[in-house]
Amino acid sequence: VNDNNNNSNNNAPPSEQSIPFIIQKIGRGKKNEIEEISRMCIDVFFNEQKEQEEDASKTTNNGETKKQTPPWKALQLAYLRNFQEGDILARNAFKKDQLVDLIVARRVYPVEDNDGANVNINGNKAEIIEDESRIYNLDENGSGQKYVTGEIIGYSEVSEKNFGLGGKFASADSNSNDDPKPKPNKKGRSGEKPRPYLGNLSVTEYARRSGVGSRLLDASEECVRDWNVPDHTEIVLQVEEDNPTAIQFYKRRGWEFVFADPTCRRYDTSGFFLKESRITKYAMIKRLDSGVNDGRNGDGGSDGDDSESFMQKIKNSFFVQ
Repeated sequence: VNDNNNNSNNNAPPSEQSIPFIIQKIGRGKKNEIEEISRMCIDVFFNEQKEQEEDASKTTNNGETKKQTPPWKALQLAYLRNFQEGDILARNAFKKDQLVDLIVARRVYPVEDNDGANVNINGNKAEIIEDESRIYNLDENGSGQKYVTGEIIGYSEVSEKNFGLGGKFASADSNSNDDPKPKPNKKGRSGEKPRPYLGNLSVTEYARRSGVGSRLLDASEECVRDWNVPDHTEIVLQVEEDNPTAIQFYKRRGWEFVFADPTCRRYDTSGFFLKESRITKYAMIKRLDSGVNDGRNGDGGSDGDDSESFMQKIKNSFFVQ
């Protein structure tokens, strides 16, 4: 993969197709997995199709448009990939007692019986999937065929993090309107304690509307339950106010507003120089005994928490708190 001119949407199938995939819990991840996660996340967060349309001026011989990334932006993306990779590796090295689980969604591909053991995807040896029941969106006509794992198309992580819940919980009634807004909390957060924190939920563009985001959420919640920590009866996240699709995605899945933080910042890659801009983020919470599990195929556009928790990490020198 050419990091300087790579986009996770290249050679992608039409978005209306349901992509077959599996969910893998990989613990803290291996180095090659972390590298692939970082490439995918940064492309989702900062290199979306919408931002590249004006730069997609070249066409291939068969008439297809080939997306081009300006050199200055390629440098920004490479910097951010290295930054995120370093964040995860630093946590693995220096915070070994912290509860952490990385979850990936991998696309699956059918192979001939003789080829399964020799397939490489993005330079990595593919894993033969022995149990077909692990595959989501498997075509009935494909049952009985051999499948192998492909590239990462979705990612989320859940970690134990000190997080305070300022303000009051928004009630279900007060959040039932079309445009619910939590009140800003400028006085800091109260009740800070270690809580399960959902971060970096992202799905590559061509795999959306395939149920990937919902399955990643399910797996994240399951990881917290598997930790078997008595106090961990809830999970929190932050989502940016200008991402209404993600907000609705989380609400459908039983998340509630807690407070708004207008002091957050995020990186802006629209200009020649990488810079920070101010953004309001909404803290949301889900009680794990709520039993709400809706929106199976609703991937929420950029699939929920694709940029918010990552941006918060960047603000905090990009090292995990």
